[in-house]
Amino acid sequence: MISRLRDCRRGAAVKSPEQLMAALESRPGVVFILRGDGLEMAPVLRRVHAAGKLAAVHLDLIDGLASDIEGVRWLVRCGADAIISSHSQAVRAVKAEGVTAIQRLLCMSELAIDLGMAAVSRAEPDIVELLPGVILPEVADRVLPRLTVPLLAGGFIRDAIDVRAVLDAGALAVTTSDQELWGS
Repeated sequence: MISRLRDCRRGAAVKSPEQLMAALESRPGVVFILRGDGLEMAPVLRRVHAAGKLAAVHLDLIDGLASDIEGVRWLVRCGADAIISSHSQAVRAVKAEGVTAIQRLLCMSELAIDLGMAAVSRAEPDIVELLPGVILPEVADRVLPRLTVPLLAGGFIRDAIDVRAVLDAGALAVTTSDQELWGS
């Protein structure tokens, strides 16, 4: 997962079947599935893999799945390469299942950053995703020194200037739903 993100420092974040089709034909080697039906994840993940890409599924946002060990196990059985969650207990369950664990850190305030970093420290994910990612240049000094794992940045990244600023601030990669940014 990390090597794929190093190769193409953009992840295709998809929320619809139309975006999935575009992502499968795009440059990024990792597709971040942010919406969907839990019962339909296996065929979706087979399509991602058939396109030669890895799939990271956001457990908290998939219909019909709970952010618990059973939801994690379901996604692992469906073929998820990585599972994303904001919940520390789900992140620990993902790690226990042997797939890449991505913990989302929602940065709405300085307190949220501190509480989120404490949760990250307890859960020990493989990767952290900071949202909204566009603020990374402003909070990098509060976040990056406290991490021992790579950081992704997603949310409100609207153009190539934002991408460059976030990558220059220390993100391994960006995650974006903006298809124009997938190939640049």
